[in-house]
Amino acid sequence: MKLEIEKYLRKNRLKLDADIPDNELIWDGIQQKTNRQHKQPDNQFWKIAAVFLFGVLATYVVVKETTEDKVVVVTLSDISKDLGEQEAELKLTVAKKWKEIEPLTAAEKSEFKFLFDEMNELDKVYKIYEQELYNNGENEQIIHALLDYYEKKIRLLNRLSLEIEKQKNYENITL
Repeated sequence: MKLEIEKYLRKNRLKLDADIPDNELIWDGIQQKTNRQHKQPDNQFWKIAAVFLFGVLATYVVVKETTEDKVVVVTLSDISKDLGEQEAELKLTVAKKWKEIEPLTAAEKSEFKFLFDEMNELDKVYKIYEQELYNNGENEQIIHALLDYYEKKIRLLNRLSLEIEKQKNYENITL
């Protein structure tokens, strides 16, 4: 086979040798072959995927924004009727004490800031225990802590009431 090719090349050497190659023809051939090999795949798949993803995302946002988060509050009355009644009485007492204190001016409130700060800290602790009650369900220690919160709040409000009375009496005496 090798000999046959050599004979052919020797015989047709003059025909095969070209002084000037046809560059245009060569480059056109190269371009045609590379265009076939590197033809871009159709982007139709990616367009469909993008539209689908956008639709899913839009649906999620609409559903998330239109649904209301339902907060389930667990109170002591959910656990026991007696505890509920006890909690209601304590809440009523706290509300009455607040009504006595409400007419304070901003200046008077600033005089008793330490008591208001203590009540705010107490409220933060109450929220933690309330969350624990929600997460863990009925727990005797948490129930006692919640009832203790109301008792402490009433004591603080009584103390605040006494301090206000002292202040008023002091002002009346000095005038």
